[in-house]
Amino acid sequence: MRKRIKVFFSTHAWKYSFVIKRFLIHWIATFSVVWTFTEFAGFFFERDGAPWKPPVWVVLTFGIVLAIWMSRPRLTRTVKLPDKDITLRITVHDIFKVGDGAVIIPSNCLFKHDHLDEGAILAQLQSRFYNNSKAFDLALENALKHEPHETVPLQGDQVMSYPVGTVARLELQSAKVKGAYVVATAELNEHGRAIPNREQFRYALQALWEYIGKRGRKEHLIIPVMGSGRNRLNVNRFELIHDIVNTFMRAVEDCKFSERLTIVIHPDAFMRNRYDLDEMEEYLRYVSKFEV
Repeated sequence: MRKRIKVFFSTHAWKYSFVIKRFLIHWIATFSVVWTFTEFAGFFFERDGAPWKPPVWVVLTFGIVLAIWMSRPRLTRTVKLPDKDITLRITVHDIFKVGDGAVIIPSNCLFKHDHLDEGAILAQLQSRFYNNSKAFDLALENALKHEPHETVPLQGDQVMSYPVGTVARLELQSAKVKGAYVVATAELNEHGRAIPNREQFRYALQALWEYIGKRGRKEHLIIPVMGSGRNRLNVNRFELIHDIVNTFMRAVEDCKFSERLTIVIHPDAFMRNRYDLDEMEEYLRYVSKFEV
């Protein structure tokens, strides 16, 4: 929450949200309403035999403050598709604090996490909801025990590898996060690093939605902008959002497994890459309406 507040007060957020024309429209509208109410109230309240009115500067200041608030950065954007009863959201937040839904977590085909730094979403899932890495490994093992796999060598060890698109559903003891879908989105090379492959990434998304449609619950789904980090895909976040929304909308055409999808941008990534949420909201509307 502290990072989200920092983003709200950042120069970058206000630069794209605070538009002078919009501010003036809000200010004039607010001033007009407040002054009309003041004139109306003057008929009922008197002071020293004259209609009571607050000083003009008070009304002006109040209008300015209210107009600034109405022009504030909106870190959550919502696109509703009434013809499909689907709500798409994009928000700047911590994925585990959005709440009221199941999170989607990208992984590699080995579901290996011991090499990840603490900033990785898979590593955060382990540290926040499990006492240690062994407990997390056991939960993954139980969730994957009926999934097809093969044994492959990796840095001198024999490990189990699952096909791209394999999903492990984990139940979490949390009031905000109902569960987690951990999906294999990339294969690893001999050095334990992800092999970038956008076609595999798209296939993993399709397999994820199919899994949720057949075996998951009908619930709010919360997904990060996957692919640009440890998947090492050389595409921008607009293209990744396109892949997420496009595959999701195609999947719900056949099986309506969810009515809400929230795409999450971490506050650090938002600040580092200087994203414009107005553009992203417009892009989200375009993808959801014209690319399906």
